[in-house]
Amino acid sequence: MQSPQPPRRYLVSFHPKVHPHYFTDVLVIGGGLAGLRAALAVDPKYDVLLICKTSITQSNSVNAQGGIASVWEEGDSFESHIADTLKAGGDLCDREIVEHVIRKGPEEVRKLIEIGTSFDRIEGKIELGREGGHAHDRIIHALGDSTGKEIIRAVVEEVRKRPNIRIWENTFLLDLLTSEGTCRGAILNWNKGNRKELVWAKQTILATGGLGQLYRETTNPDEATGDGIAVAYRAGAEVRDMEFIQFHPTVLYIAGSARSLITEAMRGEGAYLVDKNGYRFMLDYDSRGELAPRDVVARAIVSQMGKTNYSNVYLDVTHLKPSRVHKRFPGIVAQCEKFGLDITKEKIPVRPGAHYMMGGITVDHEGRSTLPGLWAAGEVASTGLHGANRLASNSLLDALVFGESCGRFSSAAARAARDDYRVQPIFDQEEETSQPSGTTEEEKIDLDDITNSLKSVMWRHAGVIRNAEGLDEAVENCRRLSNYVLGRQFDTAKGWELQNLLLLGQLVLQGALLREETRGAHNREDFPEMNPSLAHRHFTFQAGETVTP
Repeated sequence: MQSPQPPRRYLVSFHPKVHPHYFTDVLVIGGGLAGLRAALAVDPKYDVLLICKTSITQSNSVNAQGGIASVWEEGDSFESHIADTLKAGGDLCDREIVEHVIRKGPEEVRKLIEIGTSFDRIEGKIELGREGGHAHDRIIHALGDSTGKEIIRAVVEEVRKRPNIRIWENTFLLDLLTSEGTCRGAILNWNKGNRKELVWAKQTILATGGLGQLYRETTNPDEATGDGIAVAYRAGAEVRDMEFIQFHPTVLYIAGSARSLITEAMRGEGAYLVDKNGYRFMLDYDSRGELAPRDVVARAIVSQMGKTNYSNVYLDVTHLKPSRVHKRFPGIVAQCEKFGLDITKEKIPVRPGAHYMMGGITVDHEGRSTLPGLWAAGEVASTGLHGANRLASNSLLDALVFGESCGRFSSAAARAARDDYRVQPIFDQEEETSQPSGTTEEEKIDLDDITNSLKSVMWRHAGVIRNAEGLDEAVENCRRLSNYVLGRQFDTAKGWELQNLLLLGQLVLQGALLREETRGAHNREDFPEMNPSLAHRHFTFQAGETVTP
């Protein structure tokens, strides 16, 4: 099986005597928690340029509801959290990474408190919740069900205090700049002026998030188009585990509305899952009931929807005290009220949706990718922490620990880097981006139609339940759609995002075809059991290389 070989968007030749357009010591691309934490961890002696696709206050991290999983009180232990993570990960986690991240958790939480993050407390003590797959109460949360919002508020305030950090908002990542097998920075598009900028950096950190918009049903915001994984792959970096996409079991399902996450913490507080007949079905699938890991619950919901021939199931909290529901889940209460739904009296319609990417850019324990000069943290990276299925609320922990590592170790790399590599491409922007007179690429093809077709294909054939016949059909559809889009130049982010999604769709499908087993979030109905020989096997991809089982 041949890995996709997409064209680079820009062909850049280098000349050592010309000065750069813009130079920084460390370039951080991504304004979520991982990128913000990386920027803060860079040695203050070095300049940092922080790139945000939209606003610095608008990222997937802001939407995090549940909280941060961290050992915090007596009765819990690192060993227990490690065991829960390894079990959820389906024998594909890197144990050393798991131990490192979990043991760093309390330290990172304390740093958040030091910069002003206000976590929920009871009688002065931090309140802890429990979510699926956890053996103890260890979910540290804020504002009830708006943990991400509070953390990002505090971290952004701290970032803005740092004189060495410069922020560019509304800036889109087009491609990475490489020379002699090393990442040298990135080509960016500043949306406000529709102007392309070449930024040269001693070290570059990608923290661009996941690819949820590859699917029709997703909890992710519109910006989650997998740009970081796509550009890293095009530049020659290794990516892996692309078949492992976590589908959150409980996404608010109201026809015609945007999908909203219903936090797993609600089940941790005692919510039931029932089908259209009011039957509580989870104990039929797993002895842990509603507190089973996400992959188990998502498959159970899909199965029960099939048995009842119905479009969704329901999350029921009507047996809980209304005052507790309002205090613990104010965001969800407000969201449901927009649709006339009082969750203290009525059941919440839910179904699974694409939520989190376990795979991504392959990195080591410091966050270093296989492409020299390039680092990755957060959902864009495959660190070894999550394995085949992320344990609930380990994502913010991952972003903090690897964000800090990338910032700290890239500082050391920047210090060691030579300054004489600051080269400028002989780059004719008009020639590279010009279009035939009278029309643009966007006007030639219907980007919305192609995007919707791709999302539908991926949801139908590479969603919660997969099989070889459907995956093969999806591969052919993806290749056909790619013929209309790949290799073209566009004037807006919509076209570039679609190029990225089509590339990533092919990688996800190839990984799903190669993994002939069911493991974690990857469910093959034609291979319903785990294959022991694949327990520690990662399928890796690099542009142009042949991949074999």
